[in-house]
Amino acid sequence: MSNRLKNAVLLTLTVLAGCTEGPPLGTVSGKVIQGGHPIPYAYVVFQPVDPPGAYGSAYTDAEGHYVLQYNASRQGALVARHEVTIRTAARDEIQIEDRSTGLMVTPPLPDGYKEKVEVLFDREVKSGDNVMDFDLAEGRVKS
Repeated sequence: MSNRLKNAVLLTLTVLAGCTEGPPLGTVSGKVIQGGHPIPYAYVVFQPVDPPGAYGSAYTDAEGHYVLQYNASRQGALVARHEVTIRTAARDEIQIEDRSTGLMVTPPLPDGYKEKVEVLFDREVKSGDNVMDFDLAEGRVKS
């Protein structure tokens, strides 16, 4: 094989290697609740443990829904077993606009809501779509 052909093959393989989309991900979405009530603005982190790797994260919206983001261009989490950490927000971090007054207010929170608590869960992310809802009452509180 000539040097010219070898260089062309090497260049092609290098370009193709750069076009990969990255590691296999599963999309992950769901809802965080406590006692049947949505938990707004909680921070959700999926940390892969088997195999280990980069985490995916999201904040819940005002209704407790989240869609996990792996990086700036990809949604989801690595296909793996994960330790999931959900951190509730402090009351002063939870502000929404009152449409009647235009003022920022803290929305009603469920009875027993605890600020800045981290609750742990174990979940398996598979390829494809994963809908994973969490009830904070069912997780392990991180000490």
